[in-house]
Amino acid sequence: MTIKKSALALALLATTTLASAQSWRLFPLFTDPNHKLEPTLALTAGSVSPDGGSDASTVGLELSFNCGLIQSPDNRIRSYLKMERADKNGVESTQFELSPRYTVPLGGNVVIGAGPSLTAVKLSAPGLSKTVYGGGVAAGLDWRMGRLYAGVDLRWHDTSAKDGAQFDNTAVAVKVGFNF
Repeated sequence: MTIKKSALALALLATTTLASAQSWRLFPLFTDPNHKLEPTLALTAGSVSPDGGSDASTVGLELSFNCGLIQSPDNRIRSYLKMERADKNGVESTQFELSPRYTVPLGGNVVIGAGPSLTAVKLSAPGLSKTVYGGGVAAGLDWRMGRLYAGVDLRWHDTSAKDGAQFDNTAVAVKVGFNF
C-alpha cells in the first residue's frame, strides 16, 4: 500500500471511529432545532501541483458550514465545499471538493481542522475532456473575527485514471471571505 493510500485509509478510519462514539448526532440539521449552519463564503487563491506536471495557479470559491449530516458533541465538524479552476499550458482543470473536517480551537478565534476529502476534476485540453474522481485528505487553519474570515488550506488528492487521464495532486490555498 502506498503512503498516499495509507494516509487516506487512516483519515477514513479516524472519521469512522469518531462517528461511533457516544453523543455524536446524525442528521442534526433535521433532528436538532438548535443546530446552526453558521455559513462562511470565501474567495480562494493558490497553487495546485499535479503529480508529474508543473504547478498551476488556482482561483475559486469556498462555502463552509457546520455539518448537518453528522456532528460531534461539541459541534466541531465543519463541511467545506470548494470549486477551483486552473489553466496551465492549455490544460484547464475545474476541481470540485467536499471535505468534512474535525476542528479544534487554538485560541484567539483561530481553529485548525483536518479530515477526508472527495473530489471530482474536469480536465479539458485540445482533444481531451474527461472527469476523474478521487479522494484524499485536507487540513486547514481558519481565523474568524466577527464577519471577517481568513484561512489557509493544504490538501492532497489521489484520482482514478480514466482513459489515461488522471489528476493526483497536492494543493495549497489562501482564502478570505465573510461569516454569515
